[in-house]
Amino acid sequence: MTLASPFRLPLAGALLALNLGASAAPAAVSFDTTPRAGQQQRQLIDIQATIQMRAEAGPGATEEQRAKIASAAQNFSRMGPMKMNLQMEQAMKVGQPDADGWLPLTVTTANKGGKVEVGGKVSPMPTKAPDLSFTARFNPKDFAFEIQNVQGAPELNDFIRSQGNAMVGEALQLYKVLAQQPMKVGESVEVPMTMTLPIPLPGGAGQMQNKLRYTLARVDRGVAYFDLGMDMKMDLSAPLPAPAASAASAASAPEGGAASAPAAGATPQVMNVTAHGGGKGTSSLRLADRLPLASQLKMVLTMTMKMPDHGLMMMDMDMDVRAKGESLAKPAAAKPAAKKKN
Repeated sequence: MTLASPFRLPLAGALLALNLGASAAPAAVSFDTTPRAGQQQRQLIDIQATIQMRAEAGPGATEEQRAKIASAAQNFSRMGPMKMNLQMEQAMKVGQPDADGWLPLTVTTANKGGKVEVGGKVSPMPTKAPDLSFTARFNPKDFAFEIQNVQGAPELNDFIRSQGNAMVGEALQLYKVLAQQPMKVGESVEVPMTMTLPIPLPGGAGQMQNKLRYTLARVDRGVAYFDLGMDMKMDLSAPLPAPAASAASAASAPEGGAASAPAAGATPQVMNVTAHGGGKGTSSLRLADRLPLASQLKMVLTMTMKMPDHGLMMMDMDMDVRAKGESLAKPAAAKPAAKKKN
């Protein structure tokens, strides 16, 4: 199994990191990161992931299948865990509303470097995650979102245009739920979230249903501190490509027939994928300008793939996502002091 484009993991991590004055504490606060007019914020994101692959034969495997699976298991063992470390910078700038109330915004994601370690050898990421910028508009009344223009990473333009609206739109719905449920210290809000897996699965499958919990731990000097929790699970069956007909069958096919058509009567092959995991972390939010100051979320995921050849392939993944936020908005200019009258 090969990993997907390295862009998927930092994108997922970046979206996750984004989601994540006065000395008197308010009666109730909400984890409200909804874009506001004039906001200019930046998140510095660090993602560390360790992936370990294992393989073993299932109870119904033949001797030939067991031998092949044993060979794959030895290869995984020799390779050892794969470790990745990525740094990214994500900035968001929000303009002033138009006549209909839509807010223009620009989101820029810049790759700050990364490395991968396989078999004890450390090297730069084989494919550099491209810098990406897009302009969009957001309606705070109903949380509608539309991507208007994408710059950078031409090979990802179609992906961003076709799936970006849905991905960001779902994140904004998460913001909406959190913003509309104020919490007192000790109270929690739990919201559902769908996450795209960092590995591709046949048939386009590869989404995990999660639950995120935000618990208000304390409020101190205008900053709200939250404890984070995540539950992850998945159980799906992904269809595999049907085997092509043999060469002899193709040669005897009627003229004009499809030589590469699936073998007649071939049983469709299906790979069953189950996964479970969880995560814990913390996050802090400055209430005055709704700036996520810092966040950390550690996740552990175990995935089991039951292959049609009676093989079991397991993946263990540990992931640590950290982010630090800062405001880029310029402070308002001080008003000149009024002249005293003589």
